[in-house]
Amino acid sequence: MRSVLKWLWRLEATVCVLTFSATALALMADVLSRELLGDGIFGAQRFAVWTTAIAGLLGFALVTAENGHLRPQFADKWIPAALEPHMDRIGELLSMSICLFLGWYAIGFVQSSMQLGERGMAIPIKVWPIQTVLIWMFFSSAFRHAMFAIWPALRPEAKGESH
Repeated sequence: MRSVLKWLWRLEATVCVLTFSATALALMADVLSRELLGDGIFGAQRFAVWTTAIAGLLGFALVTAENGHLRPQFADKWIPAALEPHMDRIGELLSMSICLFLGWYAIGFVQSSMQLGERGMAIPIKVWPIQTVLIWMFFSSAFRHAMFAIWPALRPEAKGESH
């Protein structure tokens, strides 16, 4: 399972880097075009917004993979002491459930966008293919939370935490 999670991380990180690189290239080309030709590249800024959104959304899954999400530590004292040894698993299962719900909701959101034929304003392309990243990020994160609950040794230590 560790190799599956590593492969998933590599896939998402690669897409994230590629989309963010596309953002930078589009914006640099737009600026150069404005400076050298006096006019920018049509749709470059909107393209950059979309690719940044894709990279950012995939970042959610990557942060899940690294166990880097913030958690409400103020609520730690609300947990009965008897549950303390099980809190990591309970937290993973709760996070998995939230991600599954949001993934299911994202499916409906994307289907609605598809059925309505929603298009971007600056570049009139259908936006639902871009929105499918929402579905991916939530289900990918739900999968990771499930794996961390089943096999706690797969869960990376949270940044800044030591046990």
